[in-house]
Amino acid sequence: MKLIPMTQAIYPDYLEQAIKDFAEDKVKANTWSKTEALARSKESFATLLPDGLATTGHYLLMIERAQEVIGYTWVYFDGLKSEEAFVYDFLLFEQHRGKGYGQEAMHAIKTFCHDLGATKLSLHVFGHNQRALHVYEKVGFVVTDYSLSVDLV
Repeated sequence: MKLIPMTQAIYPDYLEQAIKDFAEDKVKANTWSKTEALARSKESFATLLPDGLATTGHYLLMIERAQEVIGYTWVYFDGLKSEEAFVYDFLLFEQHRGKGYGQEAMHAIKTFCHDLGATKLSLHVFGHNQRALHVYEKVGFVVTDYSLSVDLV
């Protein structure tokens, strides 16, 4: 399992899918309405990645196993501001899920961040994504916070 820099040829497709997925997750989490989600997601990505792949401190990577790209990850680390790295996105393509590759990839991400100089790695997972939570816990992540809500309508 290795991480390789995302290419400019892949980036537009990745960005389109990531924006869509983030919007859908925010709707599922009842954070954003369906009517506003896509626009807000686009705005979030534009703010976080103003220079695309060249945005300082942001590492957009392809997850490769046996010379095949099986997913993507996006890591942020600015060693001048913090010793903590943050995983903004982690995606294994559907056909590669349930095979232990998620755990392998997370170990590769942990190593990548350690090699950058990070002493801590954090991420966010939506409450409805129990599959991802399970993978993260298996590789040593612990829950540090809970946010709960209830609809009153």
